[in-house]
Amino acid sequence: MFIPNLRKDMAAKIEMTEYGMLPGEYADPASDTVVLLGGIAMPKMGIDVNEMKTLIDEITEGYPDRLILGFCIGGIFQNAGWDKLVDFDYIVDADMDVTVYGFN
Repeated sequence: MFIPNLRKDMAAKIEMTEYGMLPGEYADPASDTVVLLGGIAMPKMGIDVNEMKTLIDEITEGYPDRLILGFCIGGIFQNAGWDKLVDFDYIVDADMDVTVYGFN
């Protein structure tokens, strides 16, 4: 399930196509599990964390054992303060070591 920009009316199933994974047909956004990707917490996205919390409450209504997961790189949820504002069950925060090799 993919919900763009807090628009639950645009919730769509994620479908595997010959081009990779793409949003498919519209679907009911109700779920017991919510996965947030770190990019949504970036300031340039303009997503209000309180609106996100409201959306989470709406789509998990009726699921008392809901699960909220966050996946990010470089501590974006922590840097944006979302780790203290969203009731995450788990945050997976990846770190990358980058090495550039030149051959010319």
